[in-house]
Amino acid sequence: MTVQQPKRRPLSRYLKDFKHTQTHCAHCARQLDRITLICRGEIVNKTTIAQLDTLIDDAAWQVEKQAWTALCRFCGDLHCKEQGNYFDIIGFKQYLFEQTEMSHGTIREYVVRLRRLGNHLSEQDISAPSLLQSLHDNTLDAWLPQTSTNNYRIALRKYWQFQVELADAPSAYQENHITSDIY
Repeated sequence: MTVQQPKRRPLSRYLKDFKHTQTHCAHCARQLDRITLICRGEIVNKTTIAQLDTLIDDAAWQVEKQAWTALCRFCGDLHCKEQGNYFDIIGFKQYLFEQTEMSHGTIREYVVRLRRLGNHLSEQDISAPSLLQSLHDNTLDAWLPQTSTNNYRIALRKYWQFQVELADAPSAYQENHITSDIY
């Protein structure tokens, strides 16, 4: 009698099945319609997944599966990109989710505005300490982009509320400091 070998399949097949079983973002718990797969803190795109042809069995998959996470596109971009210098985007997003009644889309808009403003300020070589002082004394006009100034002011006011709350509870929103450079 022969010993039966465990069934082996390509890792890409296990990942495809894994994607279809995930229903909610592992970070914000939002229901997933589109998914970002993360492996050990890195976004893995569908082209890379298709190339993962290593044959593994179910036992190996159970071990490998622990390294994979399903996030919504928004959380995937935020948590897997380089940190910016101007704003604590992840802490701000967490604050908006936990302390306000804003919709996911509105939170995304605030994050996008701050990300774009951070990119603009970086291009203008404005130091972060100068920016923080301007938040206090409302002298931001010289540094804001020429278009959509009011949108940036609204986002900055909400960010200032976050900063005030952060000063009252210093560790509440400082767990992650990785932000997205996409926006």
